[in-house]
Amino acid sequence: MTTQTKTYWDDIEPGGILETGSVTLNAADIRIFAEKFDPQPYHLDREAGKESLFGGLCASGWHVSAVMMKLVSDQLAKERIPLVGSGNVSWLEWYRPAFDGDSLSARVTVIAKSLPENETDHGLIECDIAIRNQDEKKVMALSTSMMIENRKSRA
Repeated sequence: MTTQTKTYWDDIEPGGILETGSVTLNAADIRIFAEKFDPQPYHLDREAGKESLFGGLCASGWHVSAVMMKLVSDQLAKERIPLVGSGNVSWLEWYRPAFDGDSLSARVTVIAKSLPENETDHGLIECDIAIRNQDEKKVMALSTSMMIENRKSRA
């Protein structure tokens, strides 16, 4: 999918797949995120994590969600796909914890596309996104719509 010119909404087809790079989590980032946004003991303290049902220091699910957004945004920019914004998340599910040292990557599968009524600058693509760890085990998945600039806005 990598091209020198922009890939607009008009060029994207259902069934298309976008693979991202990866991000490796570390204990410091897990703790910093948790201190600010999700101060649960198993996100803040290695020993508390070991004693929890997770079995170790693990990232907040919201931290994993933020990592996913970074991975997807970076890949869209690399592929020169102009993201205007996000529409909604119709479902989201966490499957397993992400630990210190885990490398996360995302796979975006385009399910459908549509043109919103009264919009002139973008179309919507409905996507399923799966976040996996270095062992290819699913950590999180969601279904979302993304607003992608359309060619008409450049005419």
